[in-house]
Amino acid sequence: MPVAASPTNRPSARRPVWRAARSLLVGLLIGAGSALFLAPELLGLAESMPFTQVVAFRPAAAVGLFVLAGLTVLVRRRWWPAALVVGAVAGVALGVVLPRAVAGPAPPAGPELTVLSFNVFQGRADVGALAAEIHRSRPDLVVLPEAGQRFQRRLAPLLADLGYRSSVTTAADEPDVDGIAVFTSARLGDVSTAPLELGFKFRWMRLTGGGLGGVEVVAVHTAAPVPNMLTAWATELGTLRQWCADGQGAHIVVGDVNATLDHTPLRSAVEGCTDAAADRGQGLVATWPTSWPRWFGVQIDHVFISGGLRPASAEVLDLPGSDHRALLTRIVLPPK
Repeated sequence: MPVAASPTNRPSARRPVWRAARSLLVGLLIGAGSALFLAPELLGLAESMPFTQVVAFRPAAAVGLFVLAGLTVLVRRRWWPAALVVGAVAGVALGVVLPRAVAGPAPPAGPELTVLSFNVFQGRADVGALAAEIHRSRPDLVVLPEAGQRFQRRLAPLLADLGYRSSVTTAADEPDVDGIAVFTSARLGDVSTAPLELGFKFRWMRLTGGGLGGVEVVAVHTAAPVPNMLTAWATELGTLRQWCADGQGAHIVVGDVNATLDHTPLRSAVEGCTDAAADRGQGLVATWPTSWPRWFGVQIDHVFISGGLRPASAEVLDLPGSDHRALLTRIVLPPK
């Protein structure tokens, strides 16, 4: 005669279902938190503290969450619903950022312009090491945010044998941190330089003519996204739109923009430009800070190009004395 199931056994039968539901609920909550962390722009928080700073680390955070989801399943298999949700959120974020680590098709061969950009950290960078790199790579154009006349006077004699000409945006009595110094090679000939009077904290510079032909170069250094400068930061990034908009000709926008491609204001402003490092598969290599590993910091130094220009190569360089890494970019110019 069959024995009826004891009522006391029924809760035990339902326990696995309850555990799975609880794990899924926890996963949804963690997934929502992860989505807020990885994509605050979905809720209009991308330009608010602290999300402006947090989103800059989206690539490293996405990798970390994806690994965490895998480890969770290995440690507690019954937590797979939570791990699945977190892994899915991280996977979507990885799908957004990983293309920057994959080089696109190489551009056709043609005349090239080599640009070296390096934030020299309030003029404290090692001028000897910088001069040695310039002698090695022979860039046509050197853009140095946070370099004023003091840094210019220290570097120029070390490049005298190469025939570089230099200009700076600041006066002799102004600190290096407020300036941008630009060095142009003799190969470019008589390039015209002019500070851009935009009312920003850091004065930008426009370069035209000479060997640049129809290409206009804009050397930039934006405000940082800190609490008392968020509005200025977003406004200055928006200014880049005038050089990246379709139909505006060939431009190179180069310097320290204090933003990554994960920041909505920067992405929208440079929509018509190509980020040289990302195009060449170097878009996840950190340029700041140098005290952190290259894979964990953020890339806030950029070379944006438009109007038929194509990046042939991009290389992130470690030079001593600065909290930034340098960016060496070779750009293929359109046929004349």
